[in-house]
Amino acid sequence: MKSTHLKQLAALTLSMLGATSLVHATELFPELAANKTIGVQVKIQTFSPTDAAKIKAAGLGFVRFGVWTDSLGDPSYQKQVNDAFATARASGLPVLLTVRSTQALTSAPGNNRDFTSAGEAFAHSVTTLEKEYGPQLVAIEIWNEPDLDTYWPTGNFSTTFAPFMTAMCKTLQANPSATPLIGFGFARPPSDSSASTVALNSIVSAYPKCLSAISYHPYGMTTTQISNAQTFIQQKFHLPGVISEWGVSSLASNGGNAGQASKIGAFVNDMKKLNIPLTSIYEWKDTESGSNDRERNFGMLNADGQPKPAEVTVKSELNPL
Repeated sequence: MKSTHLKQLAALTLSMLGATSLVHATELFPELAANKTIGVQVKIQTFSPTDAAKIKAAGLGFVRFGVWTDSLGDPSYQKQVNDAFATARASGLPVLLTVRSTQALTSAPGNNRDFTSAGEAFAHSVTTLEKEYGPQLVAIEIWNEPDLDTYWPTGNFSTTFAPFMTAMCKTLQANPSATPLIGFGFARPPSDSSASTVALNSIVSAYPKCLSAISYHPYGMTTTQISNAQTFIQQKFHLPGVISEWGVSSLASNGGNAGQASKIGAFVNDMKKLNIPLTSIYEWKDTESGSNDRERNFGMLNADGQPKPAEVTVKSELNPL
């Protein structure tokens, strides 16, 4: 009897904790229903109304795509962005918008004045995008994998990132956004020994209200490791952690299409149990222009739009009978 009572109490406790987390997720991202916290990344160049309808039918709650601030002056690029938002809006899919520059922010990384100017300019771009698309946005994510040189072309991350982001946060503080702001899409979650933790300590301590959540990409991590990362982020920065990118390629070394489907299905199930406030899977369709076989085969669909087993598995996980 005692054992049964304890099991019932434990189940009730977990249920209450889960309900609390779901309420928190809804409060954090008001555009998302409590059961629609898992979305998928799309490319604006190939995102079609057919894709949007299928994403919606699969039970995915939002789409993630990126906008590069250094390209916004190009009318053809601006049209691609507008068309992507229109496609999402027509299917009732909110957008997680990741914003960064593909160009170095300054030619003199040691000049803090340049970083202040660059941070202010970037903040104005974020504000402009929020004003244009705010009603559709789940959140605006600042940057993507700045802890990798490929995506932080401005120089040494450990010395250049915090000055830029501090200037950005200071500028945004004067005109707070109604859209949640998350950052910074780290390639690995912050940890005790990481440069991202040092940078976040500086940014968050100076502007604790700048971010609503800290985003990262837990490729190759176990569920336990993700859970530990969530705990670290909450305890260290007093902010929730969110997953803005995770995926697995359908290479033969991963078990091909079947292996990909199995791994994605397990991931979706685990993230629901952990009650992560927001999770974005990479990606909806294969990318033919990827630099290698691995990068070309992360999609739940082939590049021509034919579904892989992963799409069926995700639909089953998110639309239980």
